Amino acid sequence: MSLNLTYFFRQSLFQFLKRGFHNLENFLYPLKCLKCGRYINPHRVEPGTIETCFCDTCMKAGFFPVNPPYCIKCGIQFHHTFSHEYVIDKSDNHLCHSCIKTPLKAEKARAAVEYKGIIKDAVPLFKYSSKLAAATVFESLLFQAFLKYYSDSRIDLIMPMPLHRTKARKRGFNQTFLMIRNFVKLYRQHFGKNPSWRIDTGSLVRSKKTEPQTGFDIDQRKNNLKNAFKASKPDLIKNRNILLVDDFMTTGATCNEAAMELLRSGAGRVDILVLART
Repeated sequence: MSLNLTYFFRQSLFQFLKRGFHNLENFLYPLKCLKCGRYINPHRVEPGTIETCFCDTCMKAGFFPVNPPYCIKCGIQFHHTFSHEYVIDKSDNHLCHSCIKTPLKAEKARAAVEYKGIIKDAVPLFKYSSKLAAATVFESLLFQAFLKYYSDSRIDLIMPMPLHRTKARKRGFNQTFLMIRNFVKLYRQHFGKNPSWRIDTGSLVRSKKTEPQTGFDIDQRKNNLKNAFKASKPDLIKNRNILLVDDFMTTGATCNEAAMELLRSGAGRVDILVLART
């Protein structure tokens, strides 16, 4: 048998086995909508997409990736109905009113999607109802946003936003870490080499148990988060460029407080990447 025929046979066998395992997986673990529980036809959806987690009916809520124009500092997307609130630059992307008045301490923040539509349902289901099937989808969305906004940046450490130990014990997982735990693997698959950065889960800790931010205004959020973070390993932070990752961002108070602690501890630069932005 020639080398070409041998290669063709092996590839065909591999594809056959792959399809077989995929069909067996769908039989044993059928796709179900995380919101309503309706079964999803696996042959009608692309693996790794949001449609693997939500049925067509629930997807009617909409899915909204962040597209230009957006704020060059905090990453919030501009909409025509709000355009009078912002200072317009020559380019589509420009500073929003909030960042002109009180800019983030981080260099910049970017988001994969807007926090509305099906994502507004998906994030709480993931965090509070342990619908962990969403982790793979969120990871894919975050990694694509990472490639778009930070693949050419010099980054030393990627840090998931830490949880306070009591919340981590109660929830059983850090949702942000689950969304980036395979970033090194995804980077290798995409670029064919190891990244220059590493995932760091221990150099920044949440030392203060804070109240939920829901319902707080911006000043209350800042007071609630004051001294909430502590750099436990400042020697590993000093002069490092850090990408801080969180699940979603509203006013930016949480990310800002964490970024300030990293900068106080000697970080050279802090950037922010979130799954969703309100």
